[in-house]
Amino acid sequence: MGFPLRRRLALVMFAACLTVACTTGQTRANDARLISSGGTEDPYREVINRAPLTVFVFVAAKCPCLDAHFGRLKQLLREYSARGVQFVGVDSEVGTTPEVAASEARALTFPVLLDRGAKLADAFGAEYATYAVIVDRQGRVVYRGGIDSDKRKLHDDATPYVREALDDLLSGKTPRRATGRALGCTLRKW
Repeated sequence: MGFPLRRRLALVMFAACLTVACTTGQTRANDARLISSGGTEDPYREVINRAPLTVFVFVAAKCPCLDAHFGRLKQLLREYSARGVQFVGVDSEVGTTPEVAASEARALTFPVLLDRGAKLADAFGAEYATYAVIVDRQGRVVYRGGIDSDKRKLHDDATPYVREALDDLLSGKTPRRATGRALGCTLRKW
């Protein structure tokens, strides 16, 4: 037996709202003005066209939660960059400078771009450092949320959100989890 008409209509409306929200988020992301640590503009569309999958990780200087994730992020970079995944840090914080971004990039061992006006952070709903967003080359957000389920020390029973999503995507599957809880310092956005 099928769903009652009211429930079917509600599901159709919900799907339509998700489509509009995702499209609106993609459009706003396309408008983001990202700046490399060298001070040159690095348009969002150009960034995501460089690899089949891009993992954006929102960063904040002096965030102990982010600092605790440096090793985990470096491990993910080592394992997945050879498989066509690029990692990009995004600093949307007020008062950040190219020098701060360069320092963060050295610590993370992947580029950190400045997000002036926090347009990318707002488009993706990023509120915390360690918030990660996986985007495909077409600009579709396929995962958003925490890197894993731990705030600082990685526990044996932690859920590796980004790792799981990447494994699923690289195997041609839909990520088993589209979102994960982000645990980190609150971003002080522009």
